[in-house]
Amino acid sequence: MTKKEMVLKMAADNNGIILTKQLTEAGIYRSVLKDLEDEGKLTKVQHGVYVTEDGYVDDFFLLQHRFPSGIYSHETALYLLGYSDRAPIRITMTFPQGTSSKRIKDEDIRPILISKNLDVGKAALYRNGNEIAVYEIERILVDLIKPRYEADMEQLIPALKRYARNKNDINKLFEYAKLFGVEQKMHDYMGVLL
Repeated sequence: MTKKEMVLKMAADNNGIILTKQLTEAGIYRSVLKDLEDEGKLTKVQHGVYVTEDGYVDDFFLLQHRFPSGIYSHETALYLLGYSDRAPIRITMTFPQGTSSKRIKDEDIRPILISKNLDVGKAALYRNGNEIAVYEIERILVDLIKPRYEADMEQLIPALKRYARNKNDINKLFEYAKLFGVEQKMHDYMGVLL
């Protein structure tokens, strides 16, 4: 199998997407990508991301690739997990404290910078076969009721109702609420709904 065939097979095994870091890990020179691009077999979607003619990559995956330390959160995560029908106008991602937010804001992303508990509730979500990082619903609901975050109540209340109806892990919800200092507020919300 030639290097070009190997790259195309790698892309085929990944929904038609190949990342330059995958080539590096496989010990294949990036010039192979350029050759395949010149032959019309690959298209460069953004820096480090190439796609075959029948491949598909969505904007959430591309943003995740550009900002790998970010985790989809808040209203954006509600939408991604199916707890809101409203597509986010502005993407919200949570990043570790100290992350430079200028480039993030230039992409019209609302950055939430936190100093601890970044990975609490972090999960992998697969969209069109591509993995992105998103918070679990329990973490999202807790983040949305934090005092310094002004949540969209038209999205929060239906999400809480849907969560209560779906018989999710209430213990995990209150565990996160306690960890983030909003246990009483969560009791108040959920007490009305349960």
